Amino acid sequence: MSIVLDDSGPVVGALPAKTDILEILGGPERLRVHLQPVVGLRTGAVWGLEALARFPGHPQPGPAAWFRSAIGAGWGPALETIALCGALDVLDDLPAGLTLTVNLSPAALLRPDVTELLLDATPDRLLVEITEHEPVLDYDVLTRSLERLRNAGVRIGIDDFGAGHSSLRHVLQLAPDVVKLDLSIIRNVDVDTSRQALVEAMLAFCGRVGAIVVAEGVEEAGELSTLLELGVEYGQGWFLARPAAPDVVLPSLLGPPESPSIVLPEG
Repeated sequence: MSIVLDDSGPVVGALPAKTDILEILGGPERLRVHLQPVVGLRTGAVWGLEALARFPGHPQPGPAAWFRSAIGAGWGPALETIALCGALDVLDDLPAGLTLTVNLSPAALLRPDVTELLLDATPDRLLVEITEHEPVLDYDVLTRSLERLRNAGVRIGIDDFGAGHSSLRHVLQLAPDVVKLDLSIIRNVDVDTSRQALVEAMLAFCGRVGAIVVAEGVEEAGELSTLLELGVEYGQGWFLARPAAPDVVLPSLLGPPESPSIVLPEG
């Protein structure tokens, strides 16, 4: 998975030092990949898996802080590339039909080595989510880079829609196949009519342009119930399935899917 970023949860503690980042860059085996299922909200069937970076021996701060620090030091794409290699190592172990989601910044997607890594894998099983850790300086250049991936079968997604100032422009300019609604929209959606209206608007828009909507950060039964009522078909979050190492997640996919437990409205 190209750059496997994980933005879940708050950033806690001091940012990683340059020496810590160099340690990972010099010993990529120290980085671990965890997988989190993306599931059908009505059936519980796993639609795909998102690859997330973990840094053993460095529990704090979270993965997002590592990538922010690497970007600040000028090593962001290098760390993303290492995470990508780790993610792609599990691709062949995924059950047939499942998509592997990888997160990449616009800067990383412009690197020829990242493009070649994606093309040398199994492109039609990959979903590349574009993150907002760095701004898009030239949409035309990025679009041309993505076109090569698309022609090989890679699907393109917009990560964390609603969390950054450029989310809507990303959708309009890049015509994604998948739009992930940020957890800031999903949190308390069951009791917030403004959030419900935003979800409905995105569903209508994405339906018109042919993009799949995935709700991120589903952590409560009430949120799941409301998302189902609104018509969201896919979701991801701790209430549905927590991230874990591949040797934990992959065997669990061999059994029949379990529908998420939800609190249905009365009447």
